[in-house]
Amino acid sequence: MSQVFERNRKEADSDYLSLAVDIRIEVLSLVMRECVVPKRKRIILGAPIAETARSLVYNVNRANRFYPSNSYNVLERKRYLGLALADCDQLEQDFQCLIAMKCTTASELERISGMIRDEADKVSKKRKYTRIIGRESAEGRLAAAKAEAERLEAVVLEQPGGYNA
Repeated sequence: MSQVFERNRKEADSDYLSLAVDIRIEVLSLVMRECVVPKRKRIILGAPIAETARSLVYNVNRANRFYPSNSYNVLERKRYLGLALADCDQLEQDFQCLIAMKCTTASELERISGMIRDEADKVSKKRKYTRIIGRESAEGRLAAAKAEAERLEAVVLEQPGGYNA
């Protein structure tokens, strides 16, 4: 029995990770059903949808690997969480395409669409509240800013038509 009062219980911080895996499993089982995606449309429709679900899991896991102890890690975590949000949006659009092509009905996709909306809400909230954990010294912030400036300078100077052209 938990020692935390029920009113004080919150969702686990990593709940969005397991939900992404569940979404991938649901998507794979959905696109492998003959009545939802016929074999002749499976490569055109099913494979990209399955790849988007895989990308969702990849981006959520990658975001979780960056511990927000400095500004660079915070930016990277937010970047991958943003990509995960884009994957959620893409899955919803893919499902709308399946409905428009009369491969399936909205009622068949209701459960997985709800899971995707929940995932998008959790990832969005996680992205919004990602902050530096701990105290980063002024020297650390300055070093991170200099490293970012050097990285951006290298990117700008390498582009055709940039400052170096």
